[in-house]
Amino acid sequence: MVTPRINSINQCLDKLSFATITAPFEEDQLNLKGQIQVNFNELDNPLSFEVIINPQYPFKYHNEETIKFINKDLLEYKHVMGNGMICIHTSHNIDLKEKLIIDFHSLKNWIIKYYINKEKNIHYEHIIAPQHTFKDSLFSFTFTEVDYEFKQHKYGFVNLRFLNDGLAIGQKVTNFLTHSFTDLSGKELTLCKWSSFYHNLPNKYHGIYVFVEHPPAIYDRFIFQDWESFIGIFKQDFLEFLHNCEKSYKKNKRHGQPIPLYIGYKISDTEIHWQIALLEIGKFPIKGVKKNQKWSTKLVNRKITWGISRNSSYRYFFGRGAFSEKLTTKKILILGTGAIGSMIARTLTKSGCTKIDLCDYDVKEPENICRAEFRFINGLADKVEELKRILFDISPFVEVGSVNQPYFEILSKVEFNKVESKKELEAFLSSYDLIFDCSTDNDLMYVLNQLELKCDLINISITNKAQQLVCAFSPNIYDFVTTQFSELLNQDTEDLYNPTGCWSPTFRASYNDINLLVQYALNHLNRVYRDNLPKNNFIIETGTEQEYKLELKQF
Repeated sequence: MVTPRINSINQCLDKLSFATITAPFEEDQLNLKGQIQVNFNELDNPLSFEVIINPQYPFKYHNEETIKFINKDLLEYKHVMGNGMICIHTSHNIDLKEKLIIDFHSLKNWIIKYYINKEKNIHYEHIIAPQHTFKDSLFSFTFTEVDYEFKQHKYGFVNLRFLNDGLAIGQKVTNFLTHSFTDLSGKELTLCKWSSFYHNLPNKYHGIYVFVEHPPAIYDRFIFQDWESFIGIFKQDFLEFLHNCEKSYKKNKRHGQPIPLYIGYKISDTEIHWQIALLEIGKFPIKGVKKNQKWSTKLVNRKITWGISRNSSYRYFFGRGAFSEKLTTKKILILGTGAIGSMIARTLTKSGCTKIDLCDYDVKEPENICRAEFRFINGLADKVEELKRILFDISPFVEVGSVNQPYFEILSKVEFNKVESKKELEAFLSSYDLIFDCSTDNDLMYVLNQLELKCDLINISITNKAQQLVCAFSPNIYDFVTTQFSELLNQDTEDLYNPTGCWSPTFRASYNDINLLVQYALNHLNRVYRDNLPKNNFIIETGTEQEYKLELKQF
């Protein structure tokens, strides 16, 4: 039956000079299916495609195109999926006929670019690997860069750390971190470039690795589906190694458990990738073969269970957006981890900074949570210790330390006037490249301003109701900040928040109010370091309730 939707498709394709319907479109459950032939001058011979149009068309489904052009004879060409579907990404249009025109022209462009001209992409395209379950669970393995050059046919052990169990695509997934690679004797060859926190995770596991040099794939794109595809790639000594490993695992009564096999290959002259296959103890894909009174180990014809592998190297982890290297490579100290300090710490970590130390004497109370980066579930805790764990949870590359706060307090407040103590404090602070003073401690601000430091010192504070953010660079911090707060800024000092009990009043502002100003300030500071701009003191003002606007004023 020709429905109005099918009729619209037929009318549209009649207008295309290069496409002809060879099998009429018909309803197949919810989809429409038909056959078309594409022909134009540059083609030596016409190409045929099965066309499937999903019911969402012309809208996308989960960011995927809902029209599919399929030809399984074109698997050797770029941007063709394993089922023969041509991979095209086209522009948005809500009109069915206009969208069809766009998509068929995209198909024609694919034919010209990849079928006729056989173009290759500048950037690397990963081989296509399915995500198999092992006994109803997914297994995910994350790896990063190492300082080691793997050679072809090299094999040994890989050490893992358990991360967590979670859900992905509605299925249980067990997540592991790749810790290090060792030789056959267990001697460490190289550590993966994670932070020390992740290297010290408990719950140690291990697997096996082999480096095969080239992608284990057909047309360098479709991953092998059965173990016999590795015949001639896996050498006899590695197969015997697998046999010995399985015997050892059986002795330890690990029958039926999964063992990850890391299969490595180059994706450029300097970069490697790992695909992980899951071996089941007791069912390794090998068998013993006796020939001329000698035993050897051979691969058997069995399907491969592929795990999930992800490259989380620093440049991929922060590839979608990071601060300038002139900021991310600095060793940073944050004094004060309240609302402002915790936001700065979290943003710097999410923006690629890897060396952050924290200093604060305070304990996180429940009322601190609503406008800082702390969590209720952790209960009563030292601010520094909780924030450290939050930063570790964000990035596997950040090293977070803490300053001995009592020692810092004595040096900065008690013994400040002693020459040797002052030099000791100056030397300690100058071991950093950048210090953020978010303590709102005027006494400390005064002391720090008297020091001769070899690093940048930045003071950041916010007025009541987050009407202004004040940012000052050393050596002109104390006078600038105190003058702004006491004389120039129109700060409401009456309507402060007074909690129950004997506590000092504090400024009113929501998480949103504070974070808006802090992110604006950090954005500006990133540009200052990136572009080598003058390090001028500045104020960010929000205007009035009637005319809310952000304005940055430099001094």
